[in-house]
Amino acid sequence: MLLPACLAQGYLPHDLSAGFRYEVKVGQNSYYLGGYSPGYAVKYSYRPRRWLALEAGMEQIVRPIGAAICCEYATNADDELFLVPFGARYVWEPEGRRIRLSVGGGGAYLNHTIGNEACCYSGGASGWGGQFVAAGDYGITRSGRLRAGITVRYYYVPVSPYVNARLLTVGPDFTFSFR
Repeated sequence: MLLPACLAQGYLPHDLSAGFRYEVKVGQNSYYLGGYSPGYAVKYSYRPRRWLALEAGMEQIVRPIGAAICCEYATNADDELFLVPFGARYVWEPEGRRIRLSVGGGGAYLNHTIGNEACCYSGGASGWGGQFVAAGDYGITRSGRLRAGITVRYYYVPVSPYVNARLLTVGPDFTFSFR
């Protein structure tokens, strides 16, 4: 029986992931106000080698500023935070095991839009910076095509000469791997 090359090598090179995210502010961060915020993430990665994954994705955090006082439109920022990470990861996936761990980093783009400019800031902010990621997952199916895991990602993005966004996103992922 002939196996496709990627299965003969013991890994599937393409991954599509989707998951929930929870954003946490980290360190001295004068740009973002409010508490912690939920969101979602999607990601595609390609593994040219068993140990290397090249990835690009998008995380959206809905209303990271939120409302200072419940139900008052004047204090609701009606904002959205978009984070676009891209880069490389080192992948450790022992043959014959369902567990997979990865660490890496790369660049990131941040775009914070504000729908109610009367609330907090004038128009939001955007910028380019870096990100670091660590993740682990487990193959739900024996083939490893369907996986469940957790991803932690740290962003550091200068949004002005004096203000830096330091964000940590954490959440579960579901990944579908294919050839």
